[in-house]
Amino acid sequence: MPADGIVALDNGMYKIWFARCYRTRSANTLLLDNALATMGAGLPSAMMAALLYPARRVMAVCGDGGFMMNSQELETAVRLKLNLVVLIIQDDAYGMIRWKQAVDNFTDWGLTFGNPDFVKYADAYGAKGRRVESAEALAPTLEDAFREGGVQLVIVPVDYSENSRVLVDELKNRVREVAQ
Repeated sequence: MPADGIVALDNGMYKIWFARCYRTRSANTLLLDNALATMGAGLPSAMMAALLYPARRVMAVCGDGGFMMNSQELETAVRLKLNLVVLIIQDDAYGMIRWKQAVDNFTDWGLTFGNPDFVKYADAYGAKGRRVESAEALAPTLEDAFREGGVQLVIVPVDYSENSRVLVDELKNRVREVAQ
């Protein structure tokens, strides 16, 4: 993203990774509500940013669960002719809740689901959908989506198998090191 590009995060497991790794370069270019758990806020937040700043790149980053809570707003975004990229992180689950329950040894129940074909879903609303099949393809796919303009969905499968190691075990080790 350029220095003035705006990223609107929804809520989900990916948000922890994004907040740790994404570096902003200008004020008010990363929109997130932190721990308020407002699933579904990423797309409408990005839409407002695209309306306010039509010359800037705007991207919503949404988990598949959060995206589906307000996905009907694709119709509004298309009707308003917004230039907007929606990056959908697909794990077919409520990933954050699932991870937190696993950490606390709760049974994994009712947290996975099936998704529509997001490429066809985008098409049904008059948007364009693209799937990313490798890490190497992500940057060029996003660049193509921004260059083409309009409402673009970019779907990325994700594997959260490193969550506990990085977000729990490594953090505990760092705390121990600092405490010594």
